Amino acid sequence: MDISPIMNEPLTVNRVYKVLSATHVSAAEKEQFLRTNQTEIDQLFAGKINTAAFQQIMQGRPLQIYRPFKNSFTKAGDKRILAKTLKIPLADVDDYIQEISDEIENGDIYDVPQETLETVKTYVFRHGKKEELLAFLDYELSSAADILGVLYRTLQYNTGGAADYFVRPIHRMNNKTLVTMYDIIDKNLKNAERSGNITEEDRERTAEWALVRIYEIQNNQKFKNALKLKSELGV
Repeated sequence: MDISPIMNEPLTVNRVYKVLSATHVSAAEKEQFLRTNQTEIDQLFAGKINTAAFQQIMQGRPLQIYRPFKNSFTKAGDKRILAKTLKIPLADVDDYIQEISDEIENGDIYDVPQETLETVKTYVFRHGKKEELLAFLDYELSSAADILGVLYRTLQYNTGGAADYFVRPIHRMNNKTLVTMYDIIDKNLKNAERSGNITEEDRERTAEWALVRIYEIQNNQKFKNALKLKSELGV
């Protein structure tokens, strides 16, 4: 399929999104597009990209299981885009994410704009440390108007949520992570019940489903890793 109509359009945020999300454009062509236009894209994004646009761009840059080198390239690009979105130096991104994660854990995020939290959450659910992922999962559930809907979505694959984070071998879900993750979910379901947003029956049914679902995610990760190892060993 001819990709020139997209490639030859004027350079805008929408064009970047269209290129990165196009299914008929190969990963190599997308990477070449970013390299070729890096300076212009940096200038374009400076002060002009919002949370919605950032999320669209992330959706157009899928990560791949068992492709750590390619994913590291994608992460570098994502971090650069995040820095432009937040209007902070690239070198400060990791510390900034850690600071917000710590503030979430301490219940002290009142001064952080909602749009900033959503933008950083999108990045963390792709590339963050496990501790950061868990902190932002807590934030996501505690701030949800529909906690049941958010929980069901984030624990399903292909939604950009917690389940997708743990698909990749680099993000191993050990038993400690599993317990912490469930504690966060259970705590927020109980808070939602106390607030009158869900019923006791809703809480009990969803808590049981979430526990089973987390074990499924962990076991699916182990199964995929075992299959990969078997293939590499030729057995």
